[in-house]
Amino acid sequence: MRTSQKLNKISAKKGAENSNKSLRQVIFSFFWGQRKWLASFAIIFFVVLSLDLYGLPCTKEESLKPHLFGEEIGEIVVGEIQATSASDQTAQSSAQNGVLGGPMVFGSLIAPVAQAQIDFSADDQFEDYDLLVIQNNSVVSSANPSGTVNFAGFRREILTYIVKQGDNPEKIAMGFDINTDTLLFANGLSEYSIIKPGQELMILPINGVRVQVGKSDTVDSIAKKYKGDKMEIIAFNYLSLEGTIKAGDYLIIPDGELPPAPKAAPRYATPTNKYAISTIPAGWLIIPTSGHDWGRIHAANGVDIANVCGTPVYAAAAGKVILSDGIGYNGGYGKYIEIKHPNGVVTLYGHASKLLVDQGEQVAQGQLIMLMGTTGRSTGCHLHFEVRGATNPLAGKARNY
Repeated sequence: MRTSQKLNKISAKKGAENSNKSLRQVIFSFFWGQRKWLASFAIIFFVVLSLDLYGLPCTKEESLKPHLFGEEIGEIVVGEIQATSASDQTAQSSAQNGVLGGPMVFGSLIAPVAQAQIDFSADDQFEDYDLLVIQNNSVVSSANPSGTVNFAGFRREILTYIVKQGDNPEKIAMGFDINTDTLLFANGLSEYSIIKPGQELMILPINGVRVQVGKSDTVDSIAKKYKGDKMEIIAFNYLSLEGTIKAGDYLIIPDGELPPAPKAAPRYATPTNKYAISTIPAGWLIIPTSGHDWGRIHAANGVDIANVCGTPVYAAAAGKVILSDGIGYNGGYGKYIEIKHPNGVVTLYGHASKLLVDQGEQVAQGQLIMLMGTTGRSTGCHLHFEVRGATNPLAGKARNY
């Protein structure tokens, strides 16, 4: 009897153990079958937790949110530019206590040789964008001069520069990536003015002019008066789309020009010859101007030739002028011309000081079309020449024409 009771207890105990073991197996089997879903849930939970820790929009302040394409952050100090090296400090001390070495006549500072020592291809910031668009059977820069307003990368503040010994307007302008005219106009100077050590100069952030708004001025009237583009003025000065301005405000006109003085002689004399006296053939094209060819391809198959402002520029081949724009920054090209040739190829001529043909006009090969300048994204006088749809004959190694 006792043996029977003992056996029953052992059986009951084993049954309980088997029952517990079966339950564990069932639970384990269930979770093992759902392992993929559990793993997915764990990953999602980890990602959500990470986003919350690093700036999930619904839980963090704006200043703490991560921005994948954040704006460029930089500090621009408006005021005197201080020397940072020992040599610059010595030069500045000498400038304050010494002399410049006699009066300086600006008209004698710029010469073809000096211009030829500067690689202006680096000026064309927006011309260096990736080539993405197809137009007229050729590759066109995504920042082609279609009037698109884009001033990415430009500072908007005006700086003050203290003249040091040995400075000249051309050197100062190049140091701040603007042309000499912009520097002179902003400071009420002419090419014959004299600068001295310790003198303060206003440095604009872009080629153009700075003007004060009058009582009856509008963006349209200012754009017309200073040969600027209305939308570029609005964009660069952070105006409303309506172009609301008030008297006393100051505006910067990208690539603007001061109105000429009454009865003033033209700055660059237009050549009397309508066609080139001699040309250099380059396949079916000719070399469109004279100067130093840097040979470096950039933008939409473009190459630069540097010379003095006012140098004649000729049509590289016969064709129709499909665009002649003498107003605005134009994406960096300044005043420029496009000519479409019978074979469908388009040539572009940028940074002109003066345009001499109009849109719709038929031109012959070697015909005078413009004068070289430094308008748009440019720090010195040069021609930016593009060939869209064919080989650019100026490309290759540096040379002189």
